[in-house]
Amino acid sequence: MKPLAIGARIRFRAIPTKAETASALGNTGVDAVSTQALIIYLEHACHSLMAPNYAPGEGSVGFKVAVEHLAPAFPGVPVDVDAAVSEVNGRSYVFEVSLRQGESVVMRGSHTRVTVDLAKFRAKTSAALSRVTTRSQPETLDFWFDFNSPWCYLASLRIGSMARLRGLEVNWRPLHLAKLNERIDGRRPLEENPAFVSWYRQDLNDYAALQGVVVNYHPKFPLRPSRALRASLHAADEDMAEEFVTAVMKAYWSDNADIEDPATLASAGKTVGLSPARLMEVIVDPAFKKRLEDNLDEAVKSQIFGLPTTVYRGKRYFGNDRLELLERHLDSAM
Repeated sequence: MKPLAIGARIRFRAIPTKAETASALGNTGVDAVSTQALIIYLEHACHSLMAPNYAPGEGSVGFKVAVEHLAPAFPGVPVDVDAAVSEVNGRSYVFEVSLRQGESVVMRGSHTRVTVDLAKFRAKTSAALSRVTTRSQPETLDFWFDFNSPWCYLASLRIGSMARLRGLEVNWRPLHLAKLNERIDGRRPLEENPAFVSWYRQDLNDYAALQGVVVNYHPKFPLRPSRALRASLHAADEDMAEEFVTAVMKAYWSDNADIEDPATLASAGKTVGLSPARLMEVIVDPAFKKRLEDNLDEAVKSQIFGLPTTVYRGKRYFGNDRLELLERHLDSAM
């Protein structure tokens, strides 16, 4: 860059608009021009003073802003912007800046800019963006569930907030529990001896009360869950899995709704913002049937033996009553 002499100066006049007020930016009721907008005017002045001296392929970036916002400025009234070079240190230029509206000094201070090779700058920012984007992708945990498990109902009400508090996302994995049990000869608690079944129902009611939830077995339990499970795959595609799954769980376990009935699924979908018409297509779509079968194959390979099961970094947590252990694991891994 061709050097700028200390004392080189630029002045220009601008007229702020209502779109630049603090109120327009969300600070409701403050109809003065925002600090951000005024700083932009000052930066623009400094850049404009440097621009004629840039070498080909060169530009500048802001490095430091140190200003005082001394008085309000108002939209529709001209502001006078002033910038003068006060220091030159190699590629670094320091400017004394001020902004006036009428006789009032609205803002003053200093601004530092540094010249850059634009090609190199773009390469560095592209690499930095890639790193930030990669790091900003949240980790996920898998939550395997079926609507025929009341424990899945209770766990579904907890897993979303548990993950969000730790910056994680939940991968909602619908799974046909009866088919899993057939494939692996899995656990069937309600087919155990009467003493166990009695205790099991007591335990379920105690946990439901602890969570402030009413759990009632449907008169025709177990209902066929396949349609609801396929609909859950669609809800996950639309980033509405938690809302839809918990709505259907509540309908089934608290309200004794028939989840085999497409109307029940359409109503739950409409409540959370899903298209009822699309849900009606999904529940009979062979592609979604295949996806549900693929989930079963993956669950067997992953040694899922019951539901609900949550998997984080390869470690499995079975049951609603193991979510506290999952929390400890999540916190230790953060």
